[in-house]
Amino acid sequence: MSLDLRPVQVRLSNEEYEALKMLAEANDHDLGEEAARLLGEMLLGKAHGIKLLHARLSRAVKTDKLR
Repeated sequence: MSLDLRPVQVRLSNEEYEALKMLAEANDHDLGEEAARLLGEMLLGKAHGIKLLHARLSRAVKTDKLR
């Protein structure tokens, strides 16, 4: 299975870089693998939260219009 991955460049502070390095070593990943994994988890989690909020707000607006 081949994944269609998009290249992204980011700038990290020294503290963020050291944390990434520590996590990558602990998980036996290279820096790029660990950064991609962490960024993916964060992005999908945030997007899920926004989708839930959107659904709740949509229901609230529909309910309010029915009154």
